[in-house]
Amino acid sequence: MNQRRIVIVDDDPQLQETIGLMLQQEGYAVSAALSGSEGIEQVETSAPDLVILDINLPDISGFDVVRILRRSSPLPILMLTGRTESSDVVSSLDSGADDYLTKPFRADELLARVRALLRRVPELSQPLVVGDGQVEIDLRARRVRVRGEPVELTPTEYQLLLLLAQHAGQVLDHQTLLRHVWGEEVSDDSAYLKVYIWHLRRKLELNPSEPRIVLTEWGVGYRLAP
Repeated sequence: MNQRRIVIVDDDPQLQETIGLMLQQEGYAVSAALSGSEGIEQVETSAPDLVILDINLPDISGFDVVRILRRSSPLPILMLTGRTESSDVVSSLDSGADDYLTKPFRADELLARVRALLRRVPELSQPLVVGDGQVEIDLRARRVRVRGEPVELTPTEYQLLLLLAQHAGQVLDHQTLLRHVWGEEVSDDSAYLKVYIWHLRRKLELNPSEPRIVLTEWGVGYRLAP
């Protein structure tokens, strides 16, 4: 089985080393970045399974890093920071982070949260099969096959499909889809989402007018057949 990959983004080298050794002892492959921009670059080039991210970084804030990553990836993000105000917790989760842990922390709690987040997503070495078995997503290569044939998706279409696929069978409301794929600035524009759903159906469905893969929950949002 391939190792799960984790990127640590924190400007404290000593803390990076401590967390890195802790994770490596549990069998994870670990890399580290000292700034937000370096962390974003590592995510784009190495396709990790999870990111551990500090809020206070020397170039851009962790909140901004989350928002940038969310434009292209739904990978799990654990915020790890010394900031304990409830407003920081809310801001982290609203920006798109999946969990929040404050410093100082216990090793067993950090590892438990990492395991819980990684259980939500399949290993990138394994394809994600959804849509009643008709859609296969190669997570590492970012390639999609529909009924055995390769399909070209735009980066936005791929991100929308991946978000739906990772919650296959669940209804995702308009605001959640818009916020995670396009960001807060278009989180109320459901017409924008409708256009991309139509484009996605044209590439996935046998008959886009009678969808069987990307399903509409009227007045709420969309769900992908599991």
